[in-house]
Amino acid sequence: MPKIIAMIRCAKKIILKQGTRGKQLLKTCLIWLLLISICWSNQSVSSPWIGTLEPQLHKDLVTLSEWGVVDAAVTSFPVPWKGIAQQLSKINAAELPSVPAIAAKRLQHYLNIHKTQKGQSILSLYAASDTSRFTDFSGQQAPNAQLNMTKEFYVGRWAGQLSVNHETRGEQHLDESFIAYQFGYWNLRLGSMSQWWGPGQSSSLILSNNARPIPSIALSRSQATRSENAWLRYLGPWFFTMQVGQLESSRDVPDARIWSTRFNFKPVSGLELGISWNAMWGGDGQGSSLSDLVDVISLRDICPTDNLTCDDSQKSPQGNHHAGFDISYTRVMFDRPISLYAQRIGENKRSHLHIIDAANLFGISSYILGNKIYLESSDTQVNCSSGVQTSQNCFYENPIYTSGYRFYDRAIGSTFDSDSKMLALGLQRSYKNGDLLDIQLTQLELNPDGQLPSPVLNGNTEDLVRLSGFYQTQYKGWLIKLGASVEKGDVDDQDETHGLIYTKLRYRLN
Repeated sequence: MPKIIAMIRCAKKIILKQGTRGKQLLKTCLIWLLLISICWSNQSVSSPWIGTLEPQLHKDLVTLSEWGVVDAAVTSFPVPWKGIAQQLSKINAAELPSVPAIAAKRLQHYLNIHKTQKGQSILSLYAASDTSRFTDFSGQQAPNAQLNMTKEFYVGRWAGQLSVNHETRGEQHLDESFIAYQFGYWNLRLGSMSQWWGPGQSSSLILSNNARPIPSIALSRSQATRSENAWLRYLGPWFFTMQVGQLESSRDVPDARIWSTRFNFKPVSGLELGISWNAMWGGDGQGSSLSDLVDVISLRDICPTDNLTCDDSQKSPQGNHHAGFDISYTRVMFDRPISLYAQRIGENKRSHLHIIDAANLFGISSYILGNKIYLESSDTQVNCSSGVQTSQNCFYENPIYTSGYRFYDRAIGSTFDSDSKMLALGLQRSYKNGDLLDIQLTQLELNPDGQLPSPVLNGNTEDLVRLSGFYQTQYKGWLIKLGASVEKGDVDDQDETHGLIYTKLRYRLN
């Protein structure tokens, strides 16, 4: 118990402190908690989440959910092992069709590794011919070179991961490091871990792994399966998380914070619903107290900055809010699952021009000849209207938080940032020997009005066709990923072609 109290006190300091001092304190707390946790217990349990080191495992879980093999809420990444592990132990992969059988075997294999080890150490090297501006769930990364050393551990009720990253130009950070404590049906986590909210294959409009993970303290349900409580069983499998994160100092409003929460559940077989909400608040020159946080999450209306009084029509909730819902429905037809999914996210600004339209994402996926095929579109070219004025340069932007809905100049939501239209056709294939193939053809329309270009653009406006993909294989203790992308189209009315190749080598030391 004293160690739990110490963890909470440490997390409280991180929330209240600002700037470089807060970041250094986060690193100190992570390392300190990691060390005391290793000494806390000798009892070995499994890692709390699926796919923190290998995101493909989450895709395997989605595959089993779509084929009706496991019963879990899967549209939030990462998903807890608890509850799902018990279901996996009862699966006889030999009795399944080839696609879910491959997914089940891989998940069972990784689960057995976690059960027999108290942690694993991973050394990985990523190298690319250039910095990638479009990232995806399990493919390209943003930097053009990165050396990573990751140490996992799980002892007793504690679990953690220390991830040390060295990038080009000497940058170092602890992204993907965390410490977590499980109590009852809940999990308390401190650290920075990549997340993905929603059913999209190529992007998420509210939270994706496009930006670096945000240092946060999070309280989440420790499983995403059906509750044993009689009052909650009607929800079906469900998952809930709420988090408070600290944004960077190098932004227009330094050290702003972000409140994030998500609830997703499957009330009936094949139907999963999700509700997500992020609110940017606090920071230099803005209210950052606990009462201000209460005002943010209670949606209390206030007057614009510097106005003591104002008309009701000028009032809006404090902070920069993004919220919405997503839906995924799967039905087996012609001996294969067909999934329809959508996401709709709206933004509310702290301004009298605060009522806007919402961005949308739609998709359909199925399995053909052992391949998962999907067609997906998204649109963040939102017309923000208020009576006589209409502007397209508003989604992910804000008159107070002028760096926008971004973390280190990368959108926290969509891979393609604001004022973009995307249409993607993708293919994913898993082989019996564990190899993976992922290919995506994407048509993009970026910032057509040429105004207020987002950081993702090479020019002011672009129309592109992009082909990207990777192949992943294993050789002895090595996991080898080879990938490439090529973009061709108009950049400020000039024909341009850009190519990129990359490789990622990962070696498990134990």
